[in-house]
Amino acid sequence: MNNPKLLKSKHVLCIVVVLFFVSLTGCTSMKAVNDINENPDNISRGNPDNPLMVKEFLEDVLVFPDGRVVKAYNRRAYSIDNKKSLFTYHSYYVYLKDGEVEHTIVYTATPKGSERNGNWMLDAQSDLDSYALFLNADNPWEMEEYKNPKKETNLNLLQTTQSILTRLEKDYSFFGPASIRNLPWYHLLWIAVAPPPILTLGSVLIVGIHKDNCNSAILETMVWDK
Repeated sequence: MNNPKLLKSKHVLCIVVVLFFVSLTGCTSMKAVNDINENPDNISRGNPDNPLMVKEFLEDVLVFPDGRVVKAYNRRAYSIDNKKSLFTYHSYYVYLKDGEVEHTIVYTATPKGSERNGNWMLDAQSDLDSYALFLNADNPWEMEEYKNPKKETNLNLLQTTQSILTRLEKDYSFFGPASIRNLPWYHLLWIAVAPPPILTLGSVLIVGIHKDNCNSAILETMVWDK
């Protein structure tokens, strides 16, 4: 017979570990959350019209694809002071037209009190800034372009665009550790067998159903050219 106190302890442990993962994830670290809530530059992240603006742009891409290219990048999360790690990194798309930046697209956390919990948005300032530095400086954000298993960077413009639209319409909410489900199997195995036990990993994965963070939203919508 199960011990109620033991079950309660395991439940509390799961919650603690979930919060631990959240605290490690760059986009939802305590410092990042504080900045999103208090920095006026981040008010735009909570704009409830953001998904509509993204949708309209993506639909335009599908109708007029000529001259357009989409690329996906990862970089240091939140600021150039954060080192990239298994849990602390940030991802976003860059759409180019005739070789020039047209828009960046990201799935972002939203400030406290926003109508929405998580938003797809165009042109987050930190994404624009980090991309400009990637092109023109010494890459302090440690930006890297995503590559397929063949080390190629050719995303399929139309299929990736449609994939983002499909994801947007599912209206996922934001969950910091969501991208844990995108870790390679050997990292998941390491997390599962290391203390705390597999119950915790399973709980994180279950809680993350129909939720995204900046990384899972990109990793799960990229479509490579064949």
